[in-house]
Amino acid sequence: MAMTKAQEDLLKAAKTAAIELKDNGRELTSLIGELSVCKIMGLVWEPSTGYDVKNGADTYQIKTRKSWTTEGVNRAGRLGRFGTKQGYCFTVGIHVELDRNFEVANFWKFNKAEPENLEDPNSARGLHVSTLVKHKKPEVW
Repeated sequence: MAMTKAQEDLLKAAKTAAIELKDNGRELTSLIGELSVCKIMGLVWEPSTGYDVKNGADTYQIKTRKSWTTEGVNRAGRLGRFGTKQGYCFTVGIHVELDRNFEVANFWKFNKAEPENLEDPNSARGLHVSTLVKHKKPEVW
C-alpha cells in the first residue's frame, strides 16, 4: 500500500512551507519526517494514539530530527519519547533525520523493545540521538 495522493500533496506542501518559514518551519519537521518515511517505505500515514502508521499487524512510531545549525543532526540532541502514557503502542520505532532541505538524510528502524528498554520510565525526556542509534546502521533505500 502506498501513500494517498492527498498525503503526497501534503508532504510537498509541508516541505515548501517549512522552507519558506525558515526557523518557524520547525513546526512542520515531525509531519515531514513521518510522511517522508511513508513515501520511502510505501506506507500510508495513519496517525493514532501511540503510533503514526499502521500496516497490517505492524504499527510504526516515527521520531524526527533536523539539522538547523550544523551540516548533520546533533547526536547529543534529544528525541521525543517513543512511549506514551498508554505505553509503547507500536511494533516498530523509526528515527529519521532530515537535511537542511527537509529531505531524508538517514533513518533507523527498531523493534519496540529497543527504545522501551532505553527510555527512563520516570522521565518525560526522550533519548539522546546517539544513545538510540549508536549500535545500528541506517536503513538503505
